[in-house]
Amino acid sequence: MKNTFPGYCKKSENEIKKIWENGIILFDTNVLLNLYRYSDSTRDTILDLISKFSKQIYLPHQAGLEYNRNRYEVIAEQEKAYKEFLDKITQIQKDLQSTNKPPFLSTKIDKNLNSVFEDVSTEVQDSIQKYCDFLKDDPIYNKISELFENRITEPFTKEKLDEIYKEGDERYKMKIPPGFEDEKTKDGNRKFGDLILWKQVIEKAKELKKDVILITDERKIDWWWKIKDGRNMGPRQELTEEIKNQAQVEFHMYSSERFLSYGQSFLKEQINQQALDEIQAMKKAEMDHIKLLKFKEFKNNENEIKIKDEITYLRSKIESINEQKFVLSKRTENLFKESIENPEIQEYIHNLSIHEAELEEHKNELNSRIETLHKQLNKIRHIDDEYNKENVRKWKYFSAENRNDK
Repeated sequence: MKNTFPGYCKKSENEIKKIWENGIILFDTNVLLNLYRYSDSTRDTILDLISKFSKQIYLPHQAGLEYNRNRYEVIAEQEKAYKEFLDKITQIQKDLQSTNKPPFLSTKIDKNLNSVFEDVSTEVQDSIQKYCDFLKDDPIYNKISELFENRITEPFTKEKLDEIYKEGDERYKMKIPPGFEDEKTKDGNRKFGDLILWKQVIEKAKELKKDVILITDERKIDWWWKIKDGRNMGPRQELTEEIKNQAQVEFHMYSSERFLSYGQSFLKEQINQQALDEIQAMKKAEMDHIKLLKFKEFKNNENEIKIKDEITYLRSKIESINEQKFVLSKRTENLFKESIENPEIQEYIHNLSIHEAELEEHKNELNSRIETLHKQLNKIRHIDDEYNKENVRKWKYFSAENRNDK
């Protein structure tokens, strides 16, 4: 059973230990980019741990490419996050300094409070300056370059990439991992980034004939095997089976926090609980943010359906009014000759014209309502676009307000 369905069998502690002892460790782009989002101490802890496996580590060429493409954007996002946090702190300080309304603070408390605000502002400004300096001289980039010197996998040729793009189209149709989730959010061949990385992992495993550990901060279901209650059972079964069939090696995956805890345990070091707590807090904040985006998207979709239903109903009423007006017009036309010498018919035609005018007024009201609904619909769609952009970024930076005490 185990040999026939290797992807569905969770590895034992001894099997995992063997992979750590004899295998190679590869890193996804997001692990490197997240280093810019951690406090200095947590970042140093992770980089130090990576360095202790220096003889086993490799960086897929695709991960290195995406890291270089995106690191300046991440630096700029972090700088922006700290600036926004500083603005909030400044506003709170101004609100508390009002002496004309409650809460009234004693002079001593007010002085101490201002001192705390000044300390926080100074530290946040130092962080802003740090990220500004990263744009000129990036110590994280320098350390990563040093760690992975001569340990980046070979890039694929254009012919090989074209072959992967073609294969990717077929795989994504059948929801074969990894990468099919990116089809929703990435354009062109960029959606095949995860698949290219995966192919490079397999190639390195074939070349060295060694088991593989992949460190990734991806949360999507096209990488992880998750059961219905939300528990993570490890890498997708298809990934484990594919690499075993093509390279005859074992495969396992870890997130950054699991890499930190298991890696330090493997080396018989004390686990850095503060760093672990920070990474887990960041993960929780990220997941909460994504849930909020999904909830807002759901509510917007729900509202959009209601608005569309109302527009359809109003249009049906307008169509009914047009039919009534047509009947009234024909009736008036048919009675016109008879009305010339018949006051009663003239009065009847007059009443018909009043009714027709009332119908026209009601029709105008309905059209005005439809116009208002269309504006609401466009607003919802605009908001959805903003949420989608936010979701594409996957909350790429961890807000400074969640870690200003680090």
